Amino acid sequence: MTSNNPGPGGPQDPANHQETAQWWATPPTGAEAGQPVTGADPTMLNYGTAGMPYTPQAQPFPPQQQLPPQMSQPHQQMPPPVNNYPGQQPYMQQQPGPAPMNGGYNYGTPPRPPGGGNKTPWIIGGVVGLVVIVGIGIGALALTSKDKPISPLGDDKKKNMDGNYSMDTVTNSCSLIDPTALAKWSSTQKSTPEHSETKASDYTGGRASCNADYYSASATDKYQTNTARIALDVEFTGAYGGPQYDSWKQYDTGTTGSGRTSGDVTGIGSAGYWHAETRDYSSFNDLDYTVAVKDSNVSVKVEISLNRASGEPVSKDDVATVAKQQVQKVLDGLKKK
Repeated sequence: MTSNNPGPGGPQDPANHQETAQWWATPPTGAEAGQPVTGADPTMLNYGTAGMPYTPQAQPFPPQQQLPPQMSQPHQQMPPPVNNYPGQQPYMQQQPGPAPMNGGYNYGTPPRPPGGGNKTPWIIGGVVGLVVIVGIGIGALALTSKDKPISPLGDDKKKNMDGNYSMDTVTNSCSLIDPTALAKWSSTQKSTPEHSETKASDYTGGRASCNADYYSASATDKYQTNTARIALDVEFTGAYGGPQYDSWKQYDTGTTGSGRTSGDVTGIGSAGYWHAETRDYSSFNDLDYTVAVKDSNVSVKVEISLNRASGEPVSKDDVATVAKQQVQKVLDGLKKK
């Protein structure tokens, strides 16, 4: 039996597909076209024999993109290719739009909140309501505390400033002493005494001072003029720190040497000291005598300074007596009634 099959590698007749079919791919006799085949190895079946052979649909190649002139330069980035595959919409390169106006970001107008409307009246109403509430609270606090003033320092600090003495009625601190007591050493008042007053505040207790000067011609030296001066210092205890008396005492009695003496003063206030300093020269002598005391919330210091010709000595005890009398007079004038 001869066959027209040229064998493997020989020419094939495309019109006679049977020539290309092998014995293992021949469907069983009696099988109808389009019906499933049974009794055969499915891996050996050529389903093309039962119908038209399957030919995959050819896919066209993407058309060649023509490069724009400006992209033909070296080191330029290529634009993305246009993909025109079957069944797919062609890709259209988006044309550049105008530059954004917001620093590189072009934000759209934000949508209005639901309900719309102007919120300004509500904001103003809330502020007004808050002011009214605060005002009512301050008024209520003032009514409840009108008989008990509130101190920003607190009750403890306020108590430190309270005491038995006050300068509320003092308008001229020189009225607290008697400057004419100097007349026993110098008869003529040199000028109107100088005074200063600082009222108490929430932080300071207040202070007062007075300086008075007298003079007279020396009886033994025609070139010498004898002078006498009295200086008053009053310090009320403030909210911070202790009485000024402590600083005065440390300064006056802390230095010793020739012509310096000091001691305690009793019978005036709760504590006191005296300090004397003499300086002798060939034609005149100086004496400074200080008496200082503290009591309750006040510190008082009186200093008497005398300058006399060498032939006219003074008694230190007399000066001490006058100084103590002036300190007591000041305490009496400052004591609360």
